[in-house]
Amino acid sequence: MKLTAEAILIRWINFHLKKQGVDKKVGNLGGDLKDSVAMLHVLHSLDAGKCNSGEGLAEADLVKRAAVTIRNAEALGVPALVRPSDITSGNAKLLTIFVAEVFNAKHGLEELNEEEMEAYEKAGIIDDDVEGSRDERAFRFWINSLNLEDVYINDLYEDVGTGVVVLKVLEKIQPGCVNWKIIDKNPNNTFKKGINCGQIIEVSKKLGLKIPGIGGQDFVEGNKKNIIAVVW
Repeated sequence: MKLTAEAILIRWINFHLKKQGVDKKVGNLGGDLKDSVAMLHVLHSLDAGKCNSGEGLAEADLVKRAAVTIRNAEALGVPALVRPSDITSGNAKLLTIFVAEVFNAKHGLEELNEEEMEAYEKAGIIDDDVEGSRDERAFRFWINSLNLEDVYINDLYEDVGTGVVVLKVLEKIQPGCVNWKIIDKNPNNTFKKGINCGQIIEVSKKLGLKIPGIGGQDFVEGNKKNIIAVVW
């Protein structure tokens, strides 16, 4: 549980591949998934009745194979988030969201028994801030889904510290709201980061966000509660 969401999803895929007796491992959620082979096996592992891996694997055309993968995922209740071309191009942002949605729809993992849960708690793995962790993951996936140029979030609290990412999100929501002439896109010190993050607050207020008591320094310092409040 200390791993990033992406690392957990990769381990989850490899778990199901091994369970299916497939001699294949994935190391990323981009290029390693673009041939659809791994996800077809995973979907079959989750529900062999609804997901026929043989149909997709027999299809030589990668786009048609990707279409079968998407249909199988939809059979499990996964919303239509990606197109076959998104899979075959190895779009890491969209594939990460797709895999996460499959995991949320049906993970195929056994619940911990009482003994395992006790050991889990004793190990101190359970995070006191479970709700905050869920919010961080949800908002991180959302930002990554926006397809912003040069933006991919691995840790929401750390990656917004320069101010640039959130400003790009605000610009996506309301084009023209950010004055990029006064923004340093590669700030190399705390002072420059502070100026950028101050603009987050200014622009947010102009867009009607109610964020009393929150300042740009909260982003620079990684104040989790206030960062979540603004992104929410």
